[in-house]
Formats: sequence, C-alpha cells, structure tokens
Amino acid sequence: MKKILILALLVSTSGCSTIVSSNNQTVTVKAMHENREVEGSKCTLTNSKGQWTTVTPQSVNIRKSFGDLTVECRKSQAVGSKMVKSSAEGSTFGNIIVGGGIGALVDAGTGNGYSYPDSIVVDMMGNIASEM
Repeated sequence: MKKILILALLVSTSGCSTIVSSNNQTVTVKAMHENREVEGSKCTLTNSKGQWTTVTPQSVNIRKSFGDLTVECRKSQAVGSKMVKSSAEGSTFGNIIVGGGIGALVDAGTGNGYSYPDSIVVDMMGNIASEM
C-alpha cells in the first residue's frame, strides 16, 4: 500500500511539461560594449520555432524550443551574437522517470519542457563610441 501511495505522489507531481507549463518565455536582452551597456541595439532572436526582434534593454516573448537560441544584435557599426543553449525543466525529468519518456518526447517536440536563461547578454564588437 505504501508503494502505491508513493507512486501516486510521483505521478501527480511530475506532470508533462506540455500540460503544466507554457510554450512561451519572456527573455531580456542586453548589449554590452567595452563593459558598458549599449541601449538601442536592434536584436534578432531565432530558434526552430520562430524569429523575434527587440531593442535593448527590452524584454521579448519568445517560443520555447528544444534547440538553441541565436541572438544577433546590431547598432551602428557594432555587431554581436550569442548562441544560448536550452535547458530541460524539472517536469521533463519527471516524464523520463515516471512515463518512460513518451512525455519527454512530446515536450521536446513542443519545446515546453525546455527554457532559456531569463537574461541574455550579448558582447558587441566594432565602433559605436560616437553614439554612447
């Protein structure tokens, strides 16, 4: 009986990310040049689920993905890019343990079981000194 209660508890607390979390995420992008924040850089964020634009230091709502997120920023003659890895959320690991991986496959396909850092810093290279 005790084993059944433990199993029921595990199943109820480790739901599929597709059910318990959103497929969207808000991230903030900051551009830096020589240890100074660069405001007004136009940035494009791209992953397998789409492409979004923002101007630093603003936040943008993106679609989560199993794959990496590419962030490219530009202001004047300065450019910068960064590749950000997605990381698995806790509910994805619950799917693997309890569900045998089917839920984890669904989460990977939808992106719901993965997320990116909430804040992304892109280092800029090039000349923008006259605009700072």
